[in-house]
Amino acid sequence: MKNKIVFPSLIAALLMMTLVVWAHDPVKLSGYLVDTVCAADHVKDSAEAATKFAAEHTQACGLMEECVKGGYGVFSDGKWYPFDDKGNQLAKAIFDKTQKKDHIKITVEGMKHSGKILVQKMTEE
Repeated sequence: MKNKIVFPSLIAALLMMTLVVWAHDPVKLSGYLVDTVCAADHVKDSAEAATKFAAEHTQACGLMEECVKGGYGVFSDGKWYPFDDKGNQLAKAIFDKTQKKDHIKITVEGMKHSGKILVQKMTEE
């Protein structure tokens, strides 16, 4: 009797795990690192205008208290992609360590889910 209950439960659990994995799309993006507070005013800009803004976004701004609290994301090809908590920590570390005052370009790898990037890896270019 236990086998009749355990086996279907195991199948259901495996199916659910498979669906969770499929719900996340792998991504690798290159673009400019920007805080969410500043990005909010530019997400509806044309791709060209958004990229120009993002390139000119400064390290000093990205390290302001309000901007750090708001989190970070990347403008890639003029489109905004916000990060999860891990991505926010990695982005803050890049803002802390970079020698650049602006044009802070990154490559980020992770999974796209519910409008955010679940960041696995981030490097400054």
